[in-house]
Amino acid sequence: MKIPYIIIAVLLAIDNIFINFKINGISYDRLLEFMFFGFFFKSFLLEIKNNPFFKKWNTFLILFTILQLFVNFKLAIVGKIEFEVVYTEFVKCISFIAFSYLFLLIANKDIRYVNVIVFIHFLICIFAFLQHPLSPVAAQMLEIKKMLYVSVQSEPGLANLGNEEAYISGGFAERYRLSGPFVSSINFSYFAISSFAINFYLYLRYKRNYYLAFLIVLFIASIFSQTRSLLLAEIFLVLGYFFFAPIKRHGFYKLAIVTGAFFAIFLVYASKDLLTGGNSRITKISSEGQSDARPLLWATGIYAVMNYPLGITDQDYRTAKLQMFSKYGNPSILHLASHNGLINIGFHYSFIGYILFFYFILFLLDYIKLLDSEYVVLFKLILFSYLIHTSFHNNFILNADYPFLMVLMLINVNFKDKNHQNKNINN
Repeated sequence: MKIPYIIIAVLLAIDNIFINFKINGISYDRLLEFMFFGFFFKSFLLEIKNNPFFKKWNTFLILFTILQLFVNFKLAIVGKIEFEVVYTEFVKCISFIAFSYLFLLIANKDIRYVNVIVFIHFLICIFAFLQHPLSPVAAQMLEIKKMLYVSVQSEPGLANLGNEEAYISGGFAERYRLSGPFVSSINFSYFAISSFAINFYLYLRYKRNYYLAFLIVLFIASIFSQTRSLLLAEIFLVLGYFFFAPIKRHGFYKLAIVTGAFFAIFLVYASKDLLTGGNSRITKISSEGQSDARPLLWATGIYAVMNYPLGITDQDYRTAKLQMFSKYGNPSILHLASHNGLINIGFHYSFIGYILFFYFILFLLDYIKLLDSEYVVLFKLILFSYLIHTSFHNNFILNADYPFLMVLMLINVNFKDKNHQNKNINN
């Protein structure tokens, strides 16, 4: 195994962990990724030339970059945002290209480099488990985590660390939400859904038991994170695959899934706190017994995009929130973001971003249809599972979620593997 590829795998695996170690707003790991991207730039150009999927992929990413650059530059010219935003968001868009290519590079070289990512993800889960209030070394692990966020000054970040310390010192395991080295359980959930998809693909592709073992570890960690959208997405992905995929004993799996679903629904209704203690979030639709405000948050987000279709500033969003609050009277509208990653496309790329994203999804589906039938089912379910999870949170692909780029690159990896196998058969 070559050292540069191992380093690249490590950098991709630790994404969003060392975010507080920065130079001019760019984290050290991202700077190193740019360095390797520059080093392999010739092979990047060669990949674009010889790989139709990757050429179209980069075409879409460049179009998104140009669109966001145009929107932000327009807002900066009229004095609604700082010019620094134009620069930082442009660099982020370019980093999506670099991140995608680096994963494709190591995945094409050898599956062992992808296994490095899988192993580091496993270590991240172990770190998270050791930090749980049930762990005898939870306090010590929290001190290690604090070192990662020694410079954090944002109120949400400080609040999350403060809550974790209070739960650990008080032994409140039922309310503790596993987050590992990430700043919050929501950040952990974005890592988990992508890692779960990667390992599920690898298990189906190579039938190695350690991938299955890590899927179990990830699912247990997801339960302890108490992120309901994450659990729902993972369950939907696995059960959906066994229900729809053309595999052996297909009829048996269908019957078992339907029976199990009815049984699970009965148990949930029979006991609201079946899975965990009475203070757990998992079996509750909303927190603190209050009605879920997310539909109003979604409506507010859509309302803001419709009223400011060519770019939204913070002040524009506050204005839209006040108008929606005056109509519905829910205070959550004033204090919370849209909590829907797909809606947030319009915040970062304007209303035109929705149109471009629609064609981006069509492009992915066109290539997914060319795969073997079991992988067609798998990747369609992955896309839908990701939409389930991100429909309740703010981050989204091409916004702030890098790990899912690796999942989408697996479409190309599988497509190339299939073509390679077909050539060998023809020969």
